[in-house]
Amino acid sequence: MEVKDLFHKGTSFFHEDLKSKAEVIDFLAAKLSEDKIISSKTDFVKAIKAREKEGSTGMGDGIAIPHALTPTVKKSTIAFLSLKHPVEWESLDDKPVDLIFMIATNGEDGDEHLQALAGLSGYLLKPKVVEALRKADSFATLEKAFSVPKEKANTEAKKETNKSGHYDVVGITACPTGIAHTYLAQDKLLEAAHDLGLTAKVETQGRRGVEDRLTQEDIDNAKYIILAHDKAIEGMSRFNGKKVIDTNTKDVIYKGKEIIKDYKNNPKLVEIKGLKKDDGEGFGDMSLKKFKDVKGNFLAGVSKMLPFVVAGGIILGIAFLIDFAAGNSDAKGAFGVTNKAAGWFAAIGKISMMMMVPILGAYIAYTIVGPQGLMPGMVAGLIADNTGGWMYGTYNYVPGMGGNPAVGNPWGALWSRLFPQNIPMTSGFLGAMAGGYMAALIVFGLTLGMKKFKRSFQGVRDIVFIPVLSLLGIGITMFAINIPLGYALWGIQEGLRWLATHNLLIVLGAIIGLMMCIDMGGPINKIAYVLGTLSVNGDLGHDPLITNIMAAAMAGGMVPPLGIALCTVIFRKEWTGQEREAAKANWLMGAFFITEGAIPFMVTDPKRVPVSAMAGGVVTGVLVGAFKITLPAPHGGICVFPLLDSHLFNGAGMQKGMGVVLYIAAILVGVGIMATILGFWKKSDIRHGKLSIVKEAKAEKIDAAK
Repeated sequence: MEVKDLFHKGTSFFHEDLKSKAEVIDFLAAKLSEDKIISSKTDFVKAIKAREKEGSTGMGDGIAIPHALTPTVKKSTIAFLSLKHPVEWESLDDKPVDLIFMIATNGEDGDEHLQALAGLSGYLLKPKVVEALRKADSFATLEKAFSVPKEKANTEAKKETNKSGHYDVVGITACPTGIAHTYLAQDKLLEAAHDLGLTAKVETQGRRGVEDRLTQEDIDNAKYIILAHDKAIEGMSRFNGKKVIDTNTKDVIYKGKEIIKDYKNNPKLVEIKGLKKDDGEGFGDMSLKKFKDVKGNFLAGVSKMLPFVVAGGIILGIAFLIDFAAGNSDAKGAFGVTNKAAGWFAAIGKISMMMMVPILGAYIAYTIVGPQGLMPGMVAGLIADNTGGWMYGTYNYVPGMGGNPAVGNPWGALWSRLFPQNIPMTSGFLGAMAGGYMAALIVFGLTLGMKKFKRSFQGVRDIVFIPVLSLLGIGITMFAINIPLGYALWGIQEGLRWLATHNLLIVLGAIIGLMMCIDMGGPINKIAYVLGTLSVNGDLGHDPLITNIMAAAMAGGMVPPLGIALCTVIFRKEWTGQEREAAKANWLMGAFFITEGAIPFMVTDPKRVPVSAMAGGVVTGVLVGAFKITLPAPHGGICVFPLLDSHLFNGAGMQKGMGVVLYIAAILVGVGIMATILGFWKKSDIRHGKLSIVKEAKAEKIDAAK
């Protein structure tokens, strides 16, 4: 579709006398509503104003291009308005505007929104077109202005290389919204190079992803490198060792020629040094190297999962407390939902906890391939965890589901019907991890395979083709891998259950306590914590003692921050004043089970802190196991202590009371051991000259004197 086809007689207005930006927006929105272009003026104005808050659409030269992509638009349209008197628009050149082009699209036509912006920018680069638009007094003259060929020096026309086969000028443009300024800056930079008799190639990092990507050869052979961006740009390592002008889109739009002419004297000319290289094969924001960062991808998934677990676990803990207070602690499987008020809280907590595995899969995929990975990654997690029971389980009749009692529930366990009964088919967090990776690989392959789609089909590619094919692909993949992974998870479950039911909780506690203190928030810590949450969620079985894993994990995780805080008090002289001050926050962080409070101390002392923490964590874990303490909440620290039980005792009151007392004792012992080992170790190393606190203390006194 040509740009001129988006203009209509009923939404084109000439030499109107309006006084402000708000009046202009309201005027054009009203006319669009009258012409049946939009179904809701209120919603449309809200969308326009929301876009303006992201950054002014005043392009400069007296031109503004307000735009909105919203479902309230029935037909893609550009409303035109010229003014008798310019109005303030907070434009890039700080000048008022008198030509307004309001773009209204709904997103159903693929990339039409972006095409309208890019196409319009191409015309508005030509001064004669702008002059004609200012003089236009009828729709016919408007159409005529947009009937002439677009500015010849546009993106496609200016891709010729020089005689050596390379480009004189290369650059990257990017803006926060990834639309108008990104593509306008590209056009302006190409135009400036063309006018100076230079060849150019400009990469855009916009809403359509990365286009016209610069190769290393392009960069190495360019005479001028210009980065015009209002947000962080991808692939900066390509410029290592190069001098570049690092500026914003506004500079390029208005001073493109000057920037190139006075390149060497530009105050924004800087040399790029020391940026980490990305040696993976990339496409857009995707890179095969991202698949290699297993630790980073797993931690990213866990970090996004944590809010669901923490919040859900605490709310679930409230349900248990209410049921306990109501005298329902002997309700066994119904504990937490017997009392109606408890059930209300339990429902919220369970919903949040239910999202743990799907979110893990979703954000592992997202970390690798971006937004396109969210949907297949989440579906992989849902399948792995059998959320909803659509895939796996026994397909007995469920009243009220519309099934036939003779054949069972027609909408349940649809995949299980293809296999013999009693096969472990759900793979939990293992399936989510593997599924997240497979979803990312599927999206990466599809995106790479469809990268040469024409611009007019890119919207359909991103909204329809890749989502549909990735969903089908992850479905087939999970169908194939869920059973073997299910057996792997079953093996882990049986191993942990065997330890829990054969009086080997001491061994189990020691292992979990050690894992929680090895890297204090790193992957080993997170694996132990995930096992704990699975024990709470029932994924490791429903033996009452299985949640000893969670009890050991939380106790072990509280040791490092509390141990450091205690050590700074007992061994005051072995710490600098700055360290002692920083450690005060660890009392609170440790009390609420935030192990990460110990990380800054571990980074500055990577030997003494982790080793002493592991010693304390193992002892705490052993004691928690020996005392047979269980915890049905996955987070909260001291907030969930009332939920602790010690199965060394009989009777709900004794189990609860002694559980809290012995748990606190186990933590205090581990914290004391860590603080003692760490303190004496530091004292010994200071005495033998291996560690110096004096220099740091003097530096603090100098700083204080200043």
